[in-house]
Amino acid sequence: MAMLGALLVAVNQTNAQSSATDFLNVLRLEARADFEFNHLHTQTPVASGFDVNDENPYGFVGKYFNIHMGGDLGGGFTYYYRQRIVANAGHVRFFDNTDFLYLNYKMNDRWSFRLGKDALAVGGFEYDAPPIDVFFNGYYWDQYYCFQLAASAAYHSKDNKHLLMFQVANAPYHHHDTPYSPNSLLTYNLYWMGHMGHFHTLYSIGMVERDPGTFMSNIALGSKLVYDKWDMYLDLMHRASSTSQLDANWAVISRLAIHPNNNLTLFVKGGYEQNLDDDEWDAYIHGATPWDCLAQPGQIYGFYGAGVEYRPAVCRDVRFHAFVANFETRHAATTDNAYTDVDLKVNVGVTWDINVLKMLKKH
Repeated sequence: MAMLGALLVAVNQTNAQSSATDFLNVLRLEARADFEFNHLHTQTPVASGFDVNDENPYGFVGKYFNIHMGGDLGGGFTYYYRQRIVANAGHVRFFDNTDFLYLNYKMNDRWSFRLGKDALAVGGFEYDAPPIDVFFNGYYWDQYYCFQLAASAAYHSKDNKHLLMFQVANAPYHHHDTPYSPNSLLTYNLYWMGHMGHFHTLYSIGMVERDPGTFMSNIALGSKLVYDKWDMYLDLMHRASSTSQLDANWAVISRLAIHPNNNLTLFVKGGYEQNLDDDEWDAYIHGATPWDCLAQPGQIYGFYGAGVEYRPAVCRDVRFHAFVANFETRHAATTDNAYTDVDLKVNVGVTWDINVLKMLKKH
């Protein structure tokens, strides 16, 4: 969800290519609209067993409408702004739908500093992709409110193929209904982005404060192979609040994409996630707040699917897509009474990107 690595590279390129007068060299609008059909098979525990319900909702839905702005302020300072336009009056707090609004200072070729609304510096390629490009996703991706007010310092290698960042930011618990959200909670992340030929990395280790002085560790290892005709990533994630969770709370996500030509992409994607820590489950069923706000105790989540993307050669700012995906969530109502919900999703849609500055220059 973060676009962190891509944005860091983009800022470096903007610095190198812009003059101090280019205070607005990015102005874009992007939108995505889909038609979606879902087959939902849901279960609800009742005294005599389960109440089973099947639904088949379908229809058109507007997925995203984003505004991008950015530019060079001179003296090594750049800025970037991305706003999601969301009609949700009365339920949006200040900055909630602002993904990025930060000031970046490039001190020299090695060091840069950033302050403002930013993505949490967490590894993994599914997490790093722009939300408008993530057609179906893992459970963790949906639950992690990654855009937070943050401060960071980054070191760039001489060849600009490696970036090491340390970041301090508000913790994602601020955006969950827990007793901890009113408190001052922080998260600390150490992040490495590496490009080594065909092998790319987005790795991070972090400590997320769930209440003052109590932390949940977070390790995310995103590895990707990139070639002309195909690419593949594998994301491994692990979270723990205690040593008892070392093999209980984790996720694995993978995606293979094939590019027969410059216009067409075929892809398959799948994942498995679980939070089966016994201590957390015992506390949870006795009314305690979950230690991990990103995965419910006792839950197993799996998904798989395939899709296609197509950009017409006559207008590559337009993208058509289609996919079919299946999602299964196993809930543990009690230790011996688990049930599973299934969501089969079929989706077709179109995305368009309007480069406002480019169009104005043409006219």
